[in-house]
Amino acid sequence: MSALTKGRITGSRLALAIHLGLFAAAAPVYAAQPQAGAAQPVVLTFDIPAQSLGSAVLAFADQAGLQVLFDSQRLQGLNSTALKGSFSVQEGLGRLLGAAPVEYRFTSERQVTLNRVSDDHAGAMTVGTTTITANTNGQASDWVYQTPKSVAVISRDMIDKRPPRHAADMLEETAGVYTAVNQRDPGLSVNIRGVQDYGRVNMNIDGMRQNFNVNGHQQRNGTLLIDPEFISSIEIDKGSQSGQGGAAVLGGIASFKTLDASEFLKDGKEYGGRIRAGHGIGELGNGTNFNGSGVFAFGDERGDVLVGYSERHFGDYRSGNHNDQKLGTNLRARKAMPGAFDDWLNSEVGDMGSVTRSQIVKLGLNLPNDQRVQLSYLESDSDSNDAWAYTSDDNQSVFYQRVSKNNLNAKNFALDYSYTPDNPLIDLKAKAYYVTTQLDRTNAPNGATVGTGNYVGTYTDHFQTDTWGLQGDNTSRFDFGQLGHVSWNYGGELYQDEFKPRTNKVEATNDLALLPYAEGGTPGGKRTIASLFNNLQYEYGDWLTLDGGLRYDRYRLEGETGMTLYRRDRFYSSLVGAKRVVEVYDVDREEGQFSPTFGIAVKPGLDWLQLYTRWGKGWRPPAVTETFMTGRPHGGGSGERVFPNPYLKPEESKDWEVGVNVFKEGLLFGDDRLGIKVAYFDTKIENFSFLNTSVSLPETTSGGFLGTMAYVNNTNPTRFRGLEYQLNYDMGRVYANLSFTHMIGSNEFCSKNYYMGGAKKNGPSTTRIERYVDANGVSRIRLVTRYEVLDDDVANNRESCGRIMGNATYMPADRGSLTLGARFLDKRLDTGVRVRYSAGNGENLNQQGYDLIDQALWPQYTLYDLYGSYWMTDHLNISLALENATNEAYFVAMGDANNLSLARGRTLSGMLEYKF
Repeated sequence: MSALTKGRITGSRLALAIHLGLFAAAAPVYAAQPQAGAAQPVVLTFDIPAQSLGSAVLAFADQAGLQVLFDSQRLQGLNSTALKGSFSVQEGLGRLLGAAPVEYRFTSERQVTLNRVSDDHAGAMTVGTTTITANTNGQASDWVYQTPKSVAVISRDMIDKRPPRHAADMLEETAGVYTAVNQRDPGLSVNIRGVQDYGRVNMNIDGMRQNFNVNGHQQRNGTLLIDPEFISSIEIDKGSQSGQGGAAVLGGIASFKTLDASEFLKDGKEYGGRIRAGHGIGELGNGTNFNGSGVFAFGDERGDVLVGYSERHFGDYRSGNHNDQKLGTNLRARKAMPGAFDDWLNSEVGDMGSVTRSQIVKLGLNLPNDQRVQLSYLESDSDSNDAWAYTSDDNQSVFYQRVSKNNLNAKNFALDYSYTPDNPLIDLKAKAYYVTTQLDRTNAPNGATVGTGNYVGTYTDHFQTDTWGLQGDNTSRFDFGQLGHVSWNYGGELYQDEFKPRTNKVEATNDLALLPYAEGGTPGGKRTIASLFNNLQYEYGDWLTLDGGLRYDRYRLEGETGMTLYRRDRFYSSLVGAKRVVEVYDVDREEGQFSPTFGIAVKPGLDWLQLYTRWGKGWRPPAVTETFMTGRPHGGGSGERVFPNPYLKPEESKDWEVGVNVFKEGLLFGDDRLGIKVAYFDTKIENFSFLNTSVSLPETTSGGFLGTMAYVNNTNPTRFRGLEYQLNYDMGRVYANLSFTHMIGSNEFCSKNYYMGGAKKNGPSTTRIERYVDANGVSRIRLVTRYEVLDDDVANNRESCGRIMGNATYMPADRGSLTLGARFLDKRLDTGVRVRYSAGNGENLNQQGYDLIDQALWPQYTLYDLYGSYWMTDHLNISLALENATNEAYFVAMGDANNLSLARGRTLSGMLEYKF
């Protein structure tokens, strides 16, 4: 709910407001808008113990000399955090509210209105984003350390400390979160605790699912296009879910929240916005060209409007070359061709240029009776290239050759509705949305000589995914006095993905003659998922929280696929043998599943310590690509083929976690705060789907050969286990952030060789003499053997392991970050250093070749970044960021090595921002 949603004040609330307005005439007055040139808002002294939120707000109004408007019934069951020390009014109120699902809006210099919003994380996030100012101490993330489950938030302030070249850069410091990065591809694929692809993680923008997918080397099967300039915050909710957005989810939800008009219309303003312009600096700019955006918002109690435009330009960059021995001796044939390796390491990474343009429009209308509707439009368009590095004939240098030119476009449309009356039983939200993502890829000729039968000329592939969705949920709250409080969230979700590929490719002559053969690429088809869910949360006192949820998901998968095979008749002769047949599978299947969740949290006598544990089940039906995909997995002239699997089973997961929350204010000083979150997680997935690189097709008499591929279900349980650590300490002048993820164990991927069955063997045979007439009309005799074809049960049940291609081959590498910062000049100057570290998972990099590095073996790295931000006035900010200060040679953990492109070396960039 935006800060402008509530405009009506009932008679009882007015009476309460009058009561709150009776304060001492000598009370200090807070100026909501600092005077020009003022260093900071007025700082006041507060001393308010932790207590019920209604009582705490009364004390705050008295000590701050403000009029605070709120409905006491709506704040029942909520508690404040202790507030002691000297703070500005905004900072003090933010600390007092803590993680309470309450937002506030200054309606005049000496009046503030409080409104209760949803108890779910979206509501809590609203509190954080509406209270962020240049001088806060990171209060937006406090709720993370008070929530009894594994969640994380990336604020706008955190994003600005390391200006992202790729959207994946924004997530690199988040515990348990990885991204499969191709630096040439602007698409983002989110991995949570080792789980990703095909909707296992719900990647969404403002609740709109982003399910676009293009075939490739299986590093990313599902990407979204998002412009960092328009992001307000990112929220990560890990594990199976019983709420909105949890349908068909195993790994969690990654929500990218875009800017709202309310962020620029605080303190009674009727218009506001920001202008940002950034660029790389000198030679250290390292391919960072102009990056900037403009956002403008206006509105009042009747509604609001936000419009924005962004452009991001990047060119070729140089990778780091320090500590390159960590890359091993086999990468890019380093041992065999050291001259070419050195040239590759020290030269610019070619064809890395990209241009992204985005626009956003939001129109919000506040209706009578506490209703609101909002129309949203977000579009991003990106031009980029794909290129491969090749070694020269003399093995002394490396050059880049472009293989395709890409235009990726994503359009998002949404209609939101909310109804939040002064009734604890009603807190209603609904959304209808449509997302269309299209990739036009112009592919270069394959390099074969014309006339050889292997030549493929220039052609264009068009990939399109259309997703529409409907969402609705309501939260009802019940107050049972001393017996506790109950919150009940319930609702439903319906969405459909439809894939619409096309190509003008003319196959090579030899490919047309190669059998068995399957035509196509990213397949057509559609999948519809409907879900009903509900979740009950019970709170007793301030020490016990119980919650339980149950959801029912149902899917329907529709499409047509097929393959070309050789099959024998049940009784066949040695003269005829197998016949070429084209089998078509017309798939229309549906299935449903119940999935429960349960959680418990206790505070064992200490208000700053919380212990929690959670358990849940998830269920993911097969996606269109997994089921229907045929043909090559990517462009090129290789003989690999992917075959469909219309019998692929849904995945089922069981996950549990146990964790500790610590949130303590006034630990060492009166105004410091410490947040710690530690969790152990264990996710086990049955029927995990993976791409097997060597399957056997029906009726083949021998095992599959490398390159005959299909999606299959793992016959072993697939487990993702590990430990996550998050820490935040802030005392105003200095602060620290720490995150670390440690993954445990490994998986073995096994499946039946004949993934669709169909293994055959010759049964009894009979041989007889047959008379025939040859081509010259001469009568002759010959021996003819007739066979009976029988099912080969032994072959049909035989399994093989280790034939996986994809990001799940290895566990993600352990990774962590540490940020140490300090604020000066009344907190206008913010400087710091960031350390990024990965232990790597490539223990045998000197023995392994490219084939395994392709499957996510990564070297160890330690990186250092520096940043600084200075608010020259209340409206004008300048920031600098130096990334990879020591110029390390490295890959990002879980990155995509298919292009064999190292990450950026030392890079210096600046940003100028003006807010009004």
